[in-house]
Amino acid sequence: MGVFRAVQMLMLDETIGTAIAMMQLIEPRAGQENDNEVSHELRIRIWWALFAADNWCSSSLGFPRQMKDWPRPTRLPMEERLFADMDPDEPLTGQNDPCKSPGLWAHMATLIEVFSPIQELNWRAANGEALHPDQIEEDTYQLAQLLDNWEMSLPHDVQLTESSLIEHSKQGTGGIFMGLHLGFHHYATLLFYQYLDKRSTMTMRAQQFAMRCKHHALSYSAWLARGRRQPGCEAVYPTIAHMAIVSSSVLLHTLLFGEENELAQSRQCLEANFQALLELEGYWPIVKTMVKLPFPRKSRFLLWLTIFQD
Repeated sequence: MGVFRAVQMLMLDETIGTAIAMMQLIEPRAGQENDNEVSHELRIRIWWALFAADNWCSSSLGFPRQMKDWPRPTRLPMEERLFADMDPDEPLTGQNDPCKSPGLWAHMATLIEVFSPIQELNWRAANGEALHPDQIEEDTYQLAQLLDNWEMSLPHDVQLTESSLIEHSKQGTGGIFMGLHLGFHHYATLLFYQYLDKRSTMTMRAQQFAMRCKHHALSYSAWLARGRRQPGCEAVYPTIAHMAIVSSSVLLHTLLFGEENELAQSRQCLEANFQALLELEGYWPIVKTMVKLPFPRKSRFLLWLTIFQD
């Protein structure tokens, strides 16, 4: 086992171990007489944050999820401004009521619910679990419907638009807002990724999946670049680099095998991804292992472009 893989496993063990310890610490306090609205909401937000970490870490390392069968909170995290304005002494009432004003983390939680079956489908298809292509295509279609429904159900102020981006930047929630939508485009890219192979695009629906894969890879890159230009909307956590690599692989595929009218935009987005990766290296040295190009920073991008010159 390589050193990097071993470190990843240790990080996952530490993450899940910490999650279990945290849940053991906070669960005995649930329902105490002196409990209040703030502490109750904190437990909800901790649970869903650990739920997200469990999905991301387990799927990336191919391990089973640890929190899959854990009892869930009765509601999703509330809107961030409401949480920030809560009175620390407000008594707990209606703890089993659904969330009336779900926040960005609530939408993140419902999106992650779709991520796990996407990863499971890709794993089953990649490991040859006797799935007929028609079944894979149908499962892909059903998951695509879930993603579409999630996007359409978003409130107007949470939809990915220029005005929403600027507004969340002003409110101090720009980073969460960008992370939410970058995750959406990444999950969609993963769902349709296998249809870039022309052997998988024998049907009209499969061809549409291939086009949707390119669309989401381009959208990821374009919005990542837009967020880097908007103060307060920068996404600088390490997973962004991983998702940028996936987006870039689709863009490279388009440069190699795409149509003439697709090349200019793909090249532009590839450049934007590379610039983001260079920036992320300053925060997370592990990004260098993702890029895997043993060249000086200035020469790496020139290499990328030189390879794909007309």
